[in-house]
Amino acid sequence: MGEKLKADKIDLKILDKLQEDCTANLDVISEHAGLSSASCHRRIKKLESEGFIKAKKAQLDEKKLGFQVTAVFLVALDKDTSDVDHKMQRILATRPEVMQCYLITGAYDFAMVAKFRDASDYTDYIYHFLETYDDLAIKNYSSHLVVRTLREKNALPLL
Repeated sequence: MGEKLKADKIDLKILDKLQEDCTANLDVISEHAGLSSASCHRRIKKLESEGFIKAKKAQLDEKKLGFQVTAVFLVALDKDTSDVDHKMQRILATRPEVMQCYLITGAYDFAMVAKFRDASDYTDYIYHFLETYDDLAIKNYSSHLVVRTLREKNALPLL
């Protein structure tokens, strides 16, 4: 197995600032990390090449873009197979409304979070759920609408 890469405290300061605002200019990031701009730039490039930084993204306002419904789905399989995660990945490649999907332990096998523009889109998704996921041996599933988001965080607790 390959060598596990590590980020030191200065790298973590850089990553912390970038995950807070990936558009922050180099001077702001350098100051946060206590480095010169040139040193900071070299470290950022190294963190990118080593895969610590997977992407730089904009966080969009889902409500302003018309996404009014968030749903959580729990899926229990009738039987588990060694390729179940690959089957799910193939299905999810065609389902852009599914934002997260986790293979989990316990009474259910998958937990999914999906975003819909309105209740009608959600209802259509539910009506076609078993058809959409027919490649999986689903024993049962449940869906739950999010009433209020209390915390939605993407930043890792680095410092």
